[in-house]
Amino acid sequence: ENMEEPTIDTIELGMAFTDLSRSQLDSILATSDLDERIRLTAETCGIKHYHDNPRSAILVDFCYYSLMFCEENEFEKEQTSAFFSIMLKVFKATVDEGMSKDSAFSLFKSLVLSHSVSDPDTGAVELFSLPCVKKMTSYVSNTFFRYVDAFVYVFGNEQEVETVVKPLEVETPLASPPLSDAIAGELLVY
Repeated sequence: ENMEEPTIDTIELGMAFTDLSRSQLDSILATSDLDERIRLTAETCGIKHYHDNPRSAILVDFCYYSLMFCEENEFEKEQTSAFFSIMLKVFKATVDEGMSKDSAFSLFKSLVLSHSVSDPDTGAVELFSLPCVKKMTSYVSNTFFRYVDAFVYVFGNEQEVETVVKPLEVETPLASPPLSDAIAGELLVY
């Protein structure tokens, strides 16, 4: 029987490359220009109005800094994409679906665990080592879960918009007389 050797594309990678493809990740990490990286992150996530919508800016920053954490810790591309997808799923569950902080942390732990051991019966794939899991847990605890209530508030509450129109009076200086009306006189030297 002709059985092909599995390739990296055919091996199950859990959540890797579900929200962030290899080519999208390559594009973001290929540039060293911060503004371009943020623009590409926003584009990849389908987030518009990054510059003029505070909520969009917060979400793009969340996504961008998740990627930068992975880059700083020298994660492989599969690990980076999986971590990105895990964080996006936890963010959406907490912010969009109203999951409690404790339940969201349990979700995070179960998703990380399912990417830290290999178990074909449960679909778990081993992408993260124990030191990697410790770094991720510390990072997530000190960033997202520290400020999760702020995320929930910002995304969960409509901000009241009050348009105020005030008259603006601008005083203009008097026009200078033309130089042709000047009187010839002595030049003062100081």
